[in-house]
Order: sequence, then structure tokens, then C-alpha cells
Amino acid sequence: MSWAAGKASLQAALVALVLVGCGTPPPTGVEVPGIAYVNERRRSEADVARASEAFHAKEHHGDDVVFRTEENVRPGYYFFVKLDIDPPADGRLVVEVVRTENVAPERYDFAVNLKPGRPFGEFVIGLTGKQAGSANWRPVAWRVSVVDGKGRFLASRHSFLWGTPLDLERR
Repeated sequence: MSWAAGKASLQAALVALVLVGCGTPPPTGVEVPGIAYVNERRRSEADVARASEAFHAKEHHGDDVVFRTEENVRPGYYFFVKLDIDPPADGRLVVEVVRTENVAPERYDFAVNLKPGRPFGEFVIGLTGKQAGSANWRPVAWRVSVVDGKGRFLASRHSFLWGTPLDLERR
């Protein structure tokens, strides 16, 4: 292959990558922007322990705001949420989880009157105790939303299997 042909192939590949990266935005009603990211993972007792606890009697969260479904139980399934918006003082952070197919989602909500420290703090939401499920359990689908005091959605992000755009518009 000649140098010119190789260069033309590279340019064509770059143009294709740019066009693929500029896809259409999701349909209206799928997600309401305002949540930068949601990461999820299971955490054991060792995962949630901090070195500072060896010196202090109480748990220290740093810049994070931590919520748990059972406050005194630490191992469980956690969602790490970073917001792009400042929720109102009466706002709520809502986590909905589908445990098994064809079952209505479970809903957990928490007041967002405390704010994580900037720039690295997150809202950390733990399904702990009975809500954590077995050691291998993962939700079938989930949605994290920020709502105001009247229940209006301000921001939302969900897993791939949460629903179709038509399902979400009916909520």
C-alpha cells in the first residue's frame, strides 16, 4: 500500500469515528440531564472500612454524603452518584431497583439537604441489610432520580434495561 493510500484510509477512518461519535441525542423522556454519572458495585465490610476508623471511634465519609437503607449495616450494593445540578433544599434522591423480571421496582428515597464536598464528593447510596440481597445479587434494572419537594423530576439516569422510551413517557 502506498503512503498516499494509507493516509487516505486513515483519514476515512477518522471521519467515520467522528460521525459515529456525533449520534443523535436520546429521545425526549428517556433521561433528564443533571446527573453526571452513576456507578454501581457491591461492597464488602472490608471495602467500606477506612484507615481513619482505627484512630477514631466513628465512621468518617470525607467529602461524600452516604445514605444506607439500614444505617448501621455497611456491606451491600452501592450506587455512587455525581450531580451536575444543585437540588433544592426540599429535594429527594430516589433510587428505584428491579430485583427480578415482571416485578414492580422497589423505591428508596433520601433527602438531599446535605451536599457532597466539591470537586470530588459524591452521593453514595447503599442498599444494605435485607435490601442488599445475596452476595452475588445485582439489580436487573435501576433508575436514580432527583425530584423536588412536589415530586417533579429534575434529573434522572437509568440502566440500559430500565425501559423503552415509551415506558418512560408513561410514568
